Amino acid sequence: MVLLTMINVLICDDDLYTSKVLKKVIEENDEVKEIYLAENGEEAVDAVKNNDIDLAFMDIDMPKLDGLEAAKMMISLDSDLKVVFITAFPEYACDSYDLRALDYILKPIDFHRVNENIERLIQQSHGEKFHDSLKENNILMIKDKQEYYFIKMEDINYIEKQDKQLIIHTKDKEYSTRMGLNEIEEKLNQNFFRAHKSYIVNLKNIEKIEPYGDSSYIIYFENTDKVKNALITKNNIHILRE
Repeated sequence: MVLLTMINVLICDDDLYTSKVLKKVIEENDEVKEIYLAENGEEAVDAVKNNDIDLAFMDIDMPKLDGLEAAKMMISLDSDLKVVFITAFPEYACDSYDLRALDYILKPIDFHRVNENIERLIQQSHGEKFHDSLKENNILMIKDKQEYYFIKMEDINYIEKQDKQLIIHTKDKEYSTRMGLNEIEEKLNQNFFRAHKSYIVNLKNIEKIEPYGDSSYIIYFENTDKVKNALITKNNIHILRE
């Protein structure tokens, strides 16, 4: 599984010398694909409108449209855009954090911090792509203590909440993890259904469903010991029927 991530960067500063030096530093990173330049906030907004930009380094005190107002507009255009403010004025720091800026760097620029922000974004993107790739290939990754397990989703019959841990019941083995039901549900494909507050079931592996008391049904799974089963509420039975 090869995960390649390259990002596009925007530099916005009315000081052309600063932009030139910053561009030279960023160009040294092999995982930066394109670098766009803007001399004011209006040009930065246009750059985001017309290009797929992942990270913007923004000066704040600029003519026409300042960096803070420009960043608000840019984020409204692309909510995934990350912004790092680079300025000589520390008093703007509070305003920048209201925009959830990735960082706030004072001039003279610490280029080590510039590279740290690029690497942080790339690592975050790697992680997202990795988990997306697992889901696309129908694989669930869980952590149990210090070990990681990669489980084929087709082998999972159901997932059960027991106290502070989850038990993942496959056709021939059980795994435990400290993940929450909501967290693990996000990692599963469309074959899984939240049948009960304590159970997620694989609809593909159900053999039959029978009444169990006044408010629940019991689910049996194919090729499994009949002792190992899950519950589903009456309300969720109606959802399945629909």
